[in-house]
Amino acid sequence: MPGESFPSNREVRMSLPELPEKVGNLIGEELEGLNEMIYVRPEDGASFSLNMTAASILELCDGKRSRVEIARLLADALPAGTAPDQAKISDDVDAILANFVDYGLIYADAEAPD
Repeated sequence: MPGESFPSNREVRMSLPELPEKVGNLIGEELEGLNEMIYVRPEDGASFSLNMTAASILELCDGKRSRVEIARLLADALPAGTAPDQAKISDDVDAILANFVDYGLIYADAEAPD
C-alpha cells in the first residue's frame, strides 16, 4: 500500500527468537508427489502448507539451534555451487521464521516454554 512502511531486515531479526522452537502441538504430514508438507494445529484446526524447504527449516526449530545454525545447515544441504551467499540465505531464513512467528508455528521469544 502507498505510504506503508515495511520493517527492515534488521528490525525483523531483532524481533525473532535467537533459538527458534516449533510449537509442540503441530501435526505434520508429507503430501507425497507434491513436494509439500501440511501441518495442522489441533487446538484450532488451522492448517499450513509448506514447501519442503520451509518444512525443513521448521523441523530444525528445536529450541537448541540458532537462526545462524539453521541458515548454515540449509546452505550445506544445497548442491555445491548452487547456494546463494550466506547473507542471502540468512535473510531468507529470517523472513521465513518471521512468518512462522506470525502464524503461530514457532514460539515468539516471550512465549517459549522453559
